[in-house]
Order: sequence, then C-alpha cells, then structure tokens
Amino acid sequence: MDDGSVADGTQGRPDEAVGPADQRWGEEVKEGSGVRPRPGDIIAAPELRVQTEPLVGPDHSTPLDDDEPQGTIPPSPLWAMKDRRHIQWHLLPAGERHPPIRDAIGDGDETVYIIDDGHHHVMVGRRVGGVEGECEYCLVGRQPIALYESLQAGRTAPSRAFEGAAELTLCGVAREEGVLSSNVFDVTRYSDAGAVPADFLPGAPYRHFTSALEITAG
Repeated sequence: MDDGSVADGTQGRPDEAVGPADQRWGEEVKEGSGVRPRPGDIIAAPELRVQTEPLVGPDHSTPLDDDEPQGTIPPSPLWAMKDRRHIQWHLLPAGERHPPIRDAIGDGDETVYIIDDGHHHVMVGRRVGGVEGECEYCLVGRQPIALYESLQAGRTAPSRAFEGAAELTLCGVAREEGVLSSNVFDVTRYSDAGAVPADFLPGAPYRHFTSALEITAG
C-alpha cells in the first residue's frame, strides 16, 4: 500500500515538491528550489551574508520534545512553562537530569499544571483565557518542589497553587492555525499572588476575550 513515503522511509506529501531522498528536517533548503520548508529547516538565499535561524515551515511541526507525553498538559501552558523555567531538562548531561514532571491537579476551572524546573523547583501554570484563533493567556509561576508535593497529597488546594510563587507572569501564547508552534511573550508581571486579578487565578472561569490584552511588561 502506498503510504506517501519516499524511498528512504521519510514521509512525503503529495501536494508539494519534496527534497532529495536524503533530506532531513533541520537542513538547508535553497530559496527558489521548489522545496517547501519543514519545521526547523533553514532557508538559504545567495544574497544572505549571515547565517539565518531555523524557520518553522508552513506545515505541522514536531512536538516540543520527541518524548513529550501527549495530553497531560495543553500546549499553551506547557509552552509557557517550558519557556519560562530556569533549567531546560533536555540540555542537562544525562547523569545530572532530574525526574521530569508533567502533572495536572484539580478539576475544571481549578485545574493547575505542573512541570519540573530542576531538582528543587517546579513551574505552575493555568489557562486564563484567550482570543479565539489568535492567542491564549496563561498564568505561570515558579514554586519550590515542596508545593507540588503538597498539592499531590491534597494538603494544598489547587486554588492556592500560586501563593508564594516567584516570577508570576501572565504569558501570551500566539498560535498559528495549522502550525503546531508558538510564540510566548510576557503580558504582565506580578509581584505576588495578591497582585493577580481574582479572575485570573484558579477557580475563575476561562475567559473569552474579544481583543488582545494590553502588554504592560517592560
């Protein structure tokens, strides 16, 4: 059965020109070659005098990590927390890696999401609301791992997950339709949980904004 694979086992797409059989994602694609860029490809043009950054092509990108568990945490809060955490797990030497954490605690509007941030901290996040088809807003903060253990054990309610958190930030996550990539940016930073609007905290319903929120983070 023809599954669209090219000779080397990579997946081709019938609606576009594909590169040579030995092409892999993250390689150079020459401008004007007729090859449609894929996620991570670098566009090369003769007139460019500096090395370009990898570009996300107009197709589906790979997951954030090849081993990222699917479904535990929605893309927007996951991207925001991974972008704002201090320690990037995949960059650590194998012998120094801590156990990765991907967890969702609470139900409905009280749900908070947790990922690892080194051996002693976690990132906490929640979905606040969004502008349909444009951007989703997520509240994120950094907590000691003891807070995560307390949430797991039921000693701390999800509604209190951001109390005492450091680096509390309302992040915007811009998502392009048909491209599983993101652009994470700071909207507002808060000194502590008491400065966060009540309708942004766990327990408040998801908000459907009619326009983008004003960016006040300098």
